[in-house]
Amino acid sequence: MNSILIDYLTPSGHAPIIDFYIKYLNKDFKFIFLNKKIKEKIKKVKKIKYLNFNNNLLLKTYQLAKLFRDFKKKKIKNIVLLSYEPHILFLLGLFINLEHFKIFVFEHDTLNPKKKFKFFLINFLNKSIVHLVYNFNSKKLLTNQLKRKAIFTNHPIMKANNNESSIQNKKIVLIPTRHHFDKNDIKNFIKKNTELKFNILSKKSNIKKGLFNNFNNVKLFEFINEKDIKKILFIYLPIDEEIYKYRVSAWLYKGIAYNKKIFMENNSLYKFEKKRFPNNVFLNSKKNLITKYLVIKKKINITKYNLLLINNLQKTIFK
Repeated sequence: MNSILIDYLTPSGHAPIIDFYIKYLNKDFKFIFLNKKIKEKIKKVKKIKYLNFNNNLLLKTYQLAKLFRDFKKKKIKNIVLLSYEPHILFLLGLFINLEHFKIFVFEHDTLNPKKKFKFFLINFLNKSIVHLVYNFNSKKLLTNQLKRKAIFTNHPIMKANNNESSIQNKKIVLIPTRHHFDKNDIKNFIKKNTELKFNILSKKSNIKKGLFNNFNNVKLFEFINEKDIKKILFIYLPIDEEIYKYRVSAWLYKGIAYNKKIFMENNSLYKFEKKRFPNNVFLNSKKNLITKYLVIKKKINITKYNLLLINNLQKTIFK
């Protein structure tokens, strides 16, 4: 079956995961269509066609409709969307008979109850669309509540080259919370661990506001380099429970890639990931953290994990 891979959104933060899927699945696709804005961040592959997707709602829908009509003419049935917008897919369904295709969409932050209109529109998307989800709560929501097709797939662990972790600075903790974080959890965690230093990833607006400036052991950064991740002691993820009920944290998987322990509050994401990665994911306790207990003795076989998820995806999409 001829297959197409599309990511018309291509958020810049998704470059590693886009590269991952292209690396392992490009041989299964006839063509790959990406937004031109991410071209400089993606590794070169002959099959990739870069397009200028318009930001205007109707023009973007029209561009996608033209692509789908062309796919139909070329008898291409299998279409995989690495990201999508419910309102765009809804509008596309008004112009194109989507039942003609076998469509798979990856869920990232789409199942967000706070974005009420877009969340509501998922009910009215074509029922033949299959949702690929990274956690079980998302699957339950889609299959039980929204009566839609959903299949669980593991989130990739993107392993950087030479990423063996070595604790060079036993005092620095990373809090990668640009969006959707619980400010009180962060404050309480810092107060409890006064002997540690905290590097907090933050939006530029929060840096300008001087968020957490009342703590002497806190520094805010807009970006962090891969080499600096190697130096941290562990990661603390003070996520917003409501937002992350139906999604996962890419930073949790990055922490695993660098063989770091990840501390979390007792929420649904913690419960889900603790069962899967018991040697990496830990509950934030009331006691201070002792350095000697932060070294991971049993590492995950990342290559095996990723090959298994790719094998399962291939069976799901191309069967």
